[in-house]
Amino acid sequence: MSRASSACAESTQATVPSVAIVEDEALFRALLRGALTATGGVSVLAEYGDAPSALGDAMIREADVVLLDIDLGSSEVDGIGLGMQLREHAPRLGVVLLSNHAHLAFAHALIASEMVGWAYLLKKSVRDLDTLLRAISAVRVGEIVLDPALVGGRKHPHSARFSHLTWRQIELWELITQGFSNAAIAQRLGRSQKWIDNAVGGLYAALGVDTHDPTINARVAAALLYAREAQNAHLTSP
Repeated sequence: MSRASSACAESTQATVPSVAIVEDEALFRALLRGALTATGGVSVLAEYGDAPSALGDAMIREADVVLLDIDLGSSEVDGIGLGMQLREHAPRLGVVLLSNHAHLAFAHALIASEMVGWAYLLKKSVRDLDTLLRAISAVRVGEIVLDPALVGGRKHPHSARFSHLTWRQIELWELITQGFSNAAIAQRLGRSQKWIDNAVGGLYAALGVDTHDPTINARVAAALLYAREAQNAHLTSP
């Protein structure tokens, strides 16, 4: 989990992200393309109806982010498998998985691999363009994002390992895992940027994330830790 330099991150964020779409339902694919294009903040580079078409076209590797239906119908490769294959050829490609399944067991391979730069969103959530655009922006710079429906409530990590966290720290952890930047969190909570920066630093310390190690992106480490704990909570819940 390497920490990208601030200069590289700023350069990436300054350009409009290019996106490829892999979705076997033609109507949903068209809706995604139309909605993203209408924002003016995303360029749809290519679209495909199945995994073989995507794998056979080198253009998909030129995209910044790929939106993948997790269930590609008749394709032998599902969205997760396709995403991992594409990353072998394009290591910096961001992956946004779109699923009808509100269960992190479907993302087990990603969580176990410690791969970064991916998001797991429910298809019903992409009707909220802010959620989708936030995920695209986050995975583009190597972060991990979970759908808001999979974060918080009875689904939040509840193991004894994190029983010492305050409710505010849990709230910050959940917002980070949903792809909110510190600036966006400050705006959402009505706090100053400095206050949020300090509070997030305290959260990392409470989680045991080493913010002094230059090879660790603390934000990614925190989100991956949440994903692991949330997956365990799903597996052990009745």
